[in-house]
Amino acid sequence: MKYLIHDAGHGGKDSGATANGNIEKEYTLEAVLYVLNRLKNLGLNSDCTRTTDIALTNTDRTNKVKEYKHCISHHFNAGGGSGVETIHSIYSDGKFENLIIEEFKNAGFPIRQKPVYSKKDLRGKDYYYMHRDTGSCKTTIVEYDFVDGLQSEKIKDKLYREGMYECVISAICKFHNVKYVPLAEEIGMDYKALYENELSKSDAQKILNEKLLDKLEQITKIINE
Repeated sequence: MKYLIHDAGHGGKDSGATANGNIEKEYTLEAVLYVLNRLKNLGLNSDCTRTTDIALTNTDRTNKVKEYKHCISHHFNAGGGSGVETIHSIYSDGKFENLIIEEFKNAGFPIRQKPVYSKKDLRGKDYYYMHRDTGSCKTTIVEYDFVDGLQSEKIKDKLYREGMYECVISAICKFHNVKYVPLAEEIGMDYKALYENELSKSDAQKILNEKLLDKLEQITKIINE
């Protein structure tokens, strides 16, 4: 059995949640490709259900996922709430999902009041088909945040979204005993501090492009002004 696959939720005619210029299907594909590439650089190869903006039937998606031991299904939420949440199967212990939430907490991102849960349908089976119809694959659904919630404007910024993806990458590495090298360490910046202190996008991009660790001191100075 293959090891790890990432599912980019929605796609094609199915746009997923949309609000304020945020389109879920675009962000989920972005998340999967970003995480896939970062994990490869860190020494952990994985696969994905789609690499382009195509529609997949539930069966197409689950048949591919069944071939793997672990799956992370990437999503963005809607409904006006706030914060990340993770959903596991009713047959799972939720340890990995809690690890993901801890990484988001440590990075300072908002989380839901009940950020880890499972859900049954009326028959007592898993409510979500990605849990119910994926065989022995252990599937984790990650809902990064609400496209129409309090972070709606922040979510529009790719750097903010990548900060969230890094939390998932860190959790995957810890769970699978792979050494995690923070992207922030490579480019000398802190995602949370960057956005909480409203550093302009142009200034942030300039710092990112230079990719020098000594820029950390400059950023810290800006943050503390």
